[in-house]
Amino acid sequence: MDPGTLRAVRVTRLVPGLFGCALLLLCCRAELSSTLTVTGIVGESSLLPCLDTNVGKEVNNEIRVYWQVANQCIYAYYSGQEHPDQNYSNRAKLFTTEFKQGNFSLLLTDLQVSDEAKYICLIQLKTSSLGYSVVLKVTVTLQVAAHYAEPTLTSEGQQGEGKSVRLTCSSWGGYPEPIVHWTSGFLNIDENSTAENFTNCSREQLCNVTSVLWAHTALNSITCKIYNAKLKENKTATYIGNFFQEYNISNIVSETHRRWTITVVIVVVILVLLVAYILLGHFSKPSSDGVAAQQSELASFVGLDPAV
Repeated sequence: MDPGTLRAVRVTRLVPGLFGCALLLLCCRAELSSTLTVTGIVGESSLLPCLDTNVGKEVNNEIRVYWQVANQCIYAYYSGQEHPDQNYSNRAKLFTTEFKQGNFSLLLTDLQVSDEAKYICLIQLKTSSLGYSVVLKVTVTLQVAAHYAEPTLTSEGQQGEGKSVRLTCSSWGGYPEPIVHWTSGFLNIDENSTAENFTNCSREQLCNVTSVLWAHTALNSITCKIYNAKLKENKTATYIGNFFQEYNISNIVSETHRRWTITVVIVVVILVLLVAYILLGHFSKPSSDGVAAQQSELASFVGLDPAV
């Protein structure tokens, strides 16, 4: 080990605790490093992996585990105890019972947009001659995203063949800022900047987006697409002809089911009425003997000879 690195190791031995975490980068070996990227959802949990079974086999009671962001130690384990930063004490967790299996991962809960950063996991083990030395360094890039709500689409202005309509597409509660597309069939109709987009992000950095498009109703159907690049997720709403309706797969299926149900009910009712009519006509028709008996009874009632 070169003299500069050796001095860094000795300083680390003299400065225990969280302050020493900032000095650990000086003595890391490149061959121990790895880089990972994970994506978490706002309000949910995310696991930042730091794994090495070979290091786990060497774990002893003198192990030190540090998690840091921009040279600030946010979570540490040394002297057999966990030492979280106050901002992470209720939102972070180490799996101390799994150290010997090589699992030094950090679990972050209740993710916020501000958690998006590069996290560094540093593992130190005590050696007989040099004190503590870094045996593992893992860099984890945490990307944070949030789902946009299903967009709402409203229309106003002149409607009818060959006329114009003003369409407003809105969605909210997502992150990062989305990409908005307006299409008609396979045609992208906002390539010439005919659409105006307005995005507003709150203190929590969640974004609301509104896009306005003037279009000819002759296009028949126009779709607004809200695309979240980090989640590779599209949310859509569609304007059809001279009326507006939000469309997605479930709506299409439910609408088709409703129409078929109404058709079947109407057909069944018609068949029932037809059968009832036929049956009533059959049972209400009197037989020839019945007619003769009725005539005889009527004649005797008025005092006439039935034979007449």
